[in-house]
Amino acid sequence: MKNATIRLIFLLALLSAVGIIATQVYWVKRAYDLEEKEFNLKLNNALRNVALKIWEMKKIQPLVYNVVEQIKPEYFIVQINVHLDSDVLMHFLRAEFERRNIITDFEFGQYDCEGDTLVSYHYVHMSGSKEPFEPVMDFPKLSKENYYFGVYFPHRRNYVASQLSIWILSSLVLLCVLLFLGYVIFVILKQKRLSEIQKDFVNNMTHEFKTPLATIQLSAEVLKNPDIINKPQRLLNYATIIDNEASQLALQVERVLQMAHAEKGEIQLRKEPFVWQSLIGEVARSFDHLLQKKNATLNLHFPDHDVLYTGDKLHLKNAISNLIDNALKYTDGNPVIDIHLKDSSKNIKVEVSDDGIGIDSGHQKMLFKRFYRVPTGNLHDVKGFGLGLNYVRIITRTHGGEVTCQSKPQKGSTFTLVFPKN
Repeated sequence: MKNATIRLIFLLALLSAVGIIATQVYWVKRAYDLEEKEFNLKLNNALRNVALKIWEMKKIQPLVYNVVEQIKPEYFIVQINVHLDSDVLMHFLRAEFERRNIITDFEFGQYDCEGDTLVSYHYVHMSGSKEPFEPVMDFPKLSKENYYFGVYFPHRRNYVASQLSIWILSSLVLLCVLLFLGYVIFVILKQKRLSEIQKDFVNNMTHEFKTPLATIQLSAEVLKNPDIINKPQRLLNYATIIDNEASQLALQVERVLQMAHAEKGEIQLRKEPFVWQSLIGEVARSFDHLLQKKNATLNLHFPDHDVLYTGDKLHLKNAISNLIDNALKYTDGNPVIDIHLKDSSKNIKVEVSDDGIGIDSGHQKMLFKRFYRVPTGNLHDVKGFGLGLNYVRIITRTHGGEVTCQSKPQKGSTFTLVFPKN
């Protein structure tokens, strides 16, 4: 499947998810509004019935107009035109609310028109909680000339929201489904990326092995000629070619095996004391032939005193070799490579600098990931598996250190290995 098609599918899936979430939010809000209206309607009917019971008990003619008025979303008043004992009013309110399944705490108070004061504050625990009474609402006095009582619902919003449990549950289920689908898409994209990486790795490895194998095969065909015995110099040359190419193949196989062990955490360090100058010098000498072939210059900058360290010489050599090898590969001219060894009280630094094509900042984040290869523009002959820098990071971290890169396009790169003092 093409990348453009995958991006289109991902975009459509994202838009669909956003649409589903927006629709769910809209319907939950609608459900909340409807539940709120139903709550207000039940309260109006319940308070109206309380007033009717009071008038019936006091044998007063019921008022024909609407005696229930909503002052605030959570505050209602009821005109009753008669003084009533607080306990009786509490009984009527509790009974009517329970009958209509309005199970939420409330506070009520009565207005005494003779004294022009609000009296008889009471907090009723309808939910069964035993928290002490604490007045929540400072009931305001209204411009009413008759007796009335006010009812305040401090937990009205929470109560209305609690009636939407099925909507909340369905929203959570939907959210979990969307998250799961998002995770599935992420896994699919990751697997596709791994498949592409595997394909690139196989192609790169095939090209890496194909050239030396072809050279070995060609040299072997020449050696099959019986007349080659009479030409010892040619015999030696072809035998040397076979030996060099076989060594190159063995090195590539060793790199792949080392990375396999590194990823599994199976690298066993064979630590021994050594001098950094000697180790770097050995690595530099191993590149003499390649430096001459590419007309490259390798400059070593060492401190005057011996820099001692204890570590795995083989793996550290391989790590520095990878950095030098990259410096030689990624250049469009005659490479100039500088290796600086720095010794301080806290750590040891090995800096490998070059004047090559450099690395764009957008690629530097992925630089040390396994199989990742920076696009090289017109340098199509650059070979490799995308394992070298990942191996460098693993070996450096295994020694308790860290590797960093500073680079600018067309201005070269500097890789710094920092090792803490033993």
